[in-house]
Amino acid sequence: MKLRTFNINDASTILSWTKNKSEFRKWSADRYPDYPATPEDMVQQYDADNIHPLTAEDEEGNIIGHIMIRIPNLSNPQIVRLGFIIVNDTLRGKGYGKQLILQTIDYAKQNLNATHFSLGVFLNNPSALHCYESVGFKTIGKESYTIDEEIWECVEMEYQ
Repeated sequence: MKLRTFNINDASTILSWTKNKSEFRKWSADRYPDYPATPEDMVQQYDADNIHPLTAEDEEGNIIGHIMIRIPNLSNPQIVRLGFIIVNDTLRGKGYGKQLILQTIDYAKQNLNATHFSLGVFLNNPSALHCYESVGFKTIGKESYTIDEEIWECVEMEYQ
């Protein structure tokens, strides 16, 4: 797997990996106003200097994953937040998610001088929670969010 900068041509493939609104919200929370999202909607999510979206490819150049690095406070760029983490739905459960996270952490350390990482994961997404725990993320708290008129519990996690 190799990481490269995301571009609009990746978006339709990445967006196709969520097969229904619930899967889409587990991936994107309430960041997109509408489901399904369009490639243009996805590009608009990343239109900021503090956001670094990445696409993961296999050896043949096939898109197999996606992740976004966000620097919440540009005056302290060592602290980053990971989000919009997704692996091709036909490849899940094979270790690609773990590899995607670890490579992204290395990328952020080398290219952004990041030292501290955080993310949030909904409790109704246990496979993602397990993936993050398996690479060393630790739970630091819980929050609740209203997603499509339902209350979803979210675990906040850190990695150092």
